[in-house]
Amino acid sequence: MKKFLLLVLSIVIIIFAFYYYSYYSSETKNDLQTENSQQAVSLKPKVIINDNEIFVDLAKTAEELSKGLSGREKLNDDEGMLFLFGSKSYQTFWMKDMLIPIDIIWISDDMIVDISKNVPQPVPGTAQYQLPIYSPTKPVNYVLEVNAGFSDKYGIKIGDTVDITNIK
Repeated sequence: MKKFLLLVLSIVIIIFAFYYYSYYSSETKNDLQTENSQQAVSLKPKVIINDNEIFVDLAKTAEELSKGLSGREKLNDDEGMLFLFGSKSYQTFWMKDMLIPIDIIWISDDMIVDISKNVPQPVPGTAQYQLPIYSPTKPVNYVLEVNAGFSDKYGIKIGDTVDITNIK
């Protein structure tokens, strides 16, 4: 009988050890995955407005500037796209092939000079010639596209300073 109890106790200890190891090793793995994901995001270029970090994809080439966020189905709250123009001018944007509404933040050097808020995605089937054109009230050399409502949510306004020093 003692051998039987010893065998059962050994099996219970082995099962407990297995579950304990499985639980804590998977928790550690998830922490590492989250940490690695965060590291990947933190490697992206970022724009800072009023202490809000916005991790951005950059649009520099003619193709990137033309495409922008077109076709993107989702944008995280702390993500956006920064358009880099060689010199200041009155840039024009439209929402061709956009699937999400956005705020367009117009930037001259390091200052917000205009904001087009809650710009809606076009109704499917809208002809290109019917798409509205958006442009700033002053010449800009950067444009930042973020989720619609971002400017209001974080109190971003004309005259705010934009930190883009790590991007040039």
